[in-house]
Amino acid sequence: MEQRVIWNHLESAGAEHLTLKKLTNHMEVRGTVLLVDQGVPHHLTYDLKLGLDWKTKKVKIYQEQETEPFVVQAENQDKWWVNGRYDENLDGATNVDLTITPFSNTLPINRVTWHIGERRTFKMVFIDVLKKEVFPLLQVYTYLGDNDGNRIFQYRCRDYETALVIDEEGWVVEYPGAFERRALLTTGDQTMDKRPQPLLANAPSSSGGFY
Repeated sequence: MEQRVIWNHLESAGAEHLTLKKLTNHMEVRGTVLLVDQGVPHHLTYDLKLGLDWKTKKVKIYQEQETEPFVVQAENQDKWWVNGRYDENLDGATNVDLTITPFSNTLPINRVTWHIGERRTFKMVFIDVLKKEVFPLLQVYTYLGDNDGNRIFQYRCRDYETALVIDEEGWVVEYPGAFERRALLTTGDQTMDKRPQPLLANAPSSSGGFY
């Protein structure tokens, strides 16, 4: 199965096109992101290899005009290497969180089965893509309930908090003030989502940026 998604970036001019392929033993993801940061245009591409359990195995990040990718990968027992160097501070994390994409939220959400009211804390490998900084970060998700066929999750990270609209497959539909899904195409039934109406116009959101 193959799925393709397009999100708008709301904090700055930009968008992302992502393709996910589910293969026999793993999944492969490629995202292409165009964005403007402090007046500077960026063209970035990332490749993710995931297990069928949605755990991150490896991510390669390519920036325009750079010949070598920035590589973060996990080995046995959730130990992590950053550009070939082992970082013990990342031990125990199961997924990466890339600053440039809402797909980062899909990874922990799809790792587990959820019940309304349930709260879970995840240790993530946070990657500031533009700065090439990597460090561990705890993130908390709470499944609040359903709205028009989508799930609503409270998301907390440090002093930042917001509510996310997530569809039944774990894709981010709306991340208030940051991302908005414009299209989803799944091969097989060839069904294209229409642009969703904002569901969280009054959702709490921090002005301090997103993680």
